Amino acid sequence: MTATSSDKMRAALVLVATLATIAFNGLASTGKLNGVMTDEVSNRYPTVITPAGFTFSIWAAIYLGLLGFSIYQLLPSKNELFRPVRTLYIATCVLNCAWLWFWHQYQIGVCVVIIIALALVLLLMNLRFKRAAMMSDAIFGKGVFGLYFGWVTAAALVNIMIFLIYAGVEMSATAWKISGISALVLAAAFAVIVRFRLSNYLYPLAIAWAATGIGVQQSGNTAITVATAFCVIVGLVMAVSFVMDQKSTTT
Repeated sequence: MTATSSDKMRAALVLVATLATIAFNGLASTGKLNGVMTDEVSNRYPTVITPAGFTFSIWAAIYLGLLGFSIYQLLPSKNELFRPVRTLYIATCVLNCAWLWFWHQYQIGVCVVIIIALALVLLLMNLRFKRAAMMSDAIFGKGVFGLYFGWVTAAALVNIMIFLIYAGVEMSATAWKISGISALVLAAAFAVIVRFRLSNYLYPLAIAWAATGIGVQQSGNTAITVATAFCVIVGLVMAVSFVMDQKSTTT
């Protein structure tokens, strides 16, 4: 189907939204939003599942992937493939920037709502990706957004825990550990569900990466460390299970 003027406009807006989001994140990372750095806010509310700082380097891979997607979807031959997700993608960019803005204003409750909304929109996007005919379609479709969705899922769980601290919820050390373990088990369950229901292998990889960062940061907490090890193993097994799929299709 020939791209309409509306299709071309949305395709261009996708690229503009990506560049604007990357630029806005650049402002945040240099402390130009409310005069604070992004990690300063999270450091004020430490939790039992807060990951180590290096874990956030995954954003470099995510933004590189989003930039690649934004350019790739401009190709006329890809209009039909990406038409169903363009509006949703632009919504993710708005939500991404909104989260940063409110995070730097210490509006943690608002941020929880925003990041859950972002996760839901990413879920809708991933549901609309069909089996790709080409490897490049899979990479810039399910691959990029599986990684993004997985990371945002983990971030949403951490955000909820941060909100509990922010809201002044008082629990015993054991109760906090149980809450953290429950969040990690839930993340592992999501990794399994998305792997088998959406056939997405990068979603569980993002979960495994987040759990690795949590394990490193919480290395002195034995119960949490064991839970993160479980989550990492589940995520990695789900991520590499594509090998089994490849074998089954060739036999």
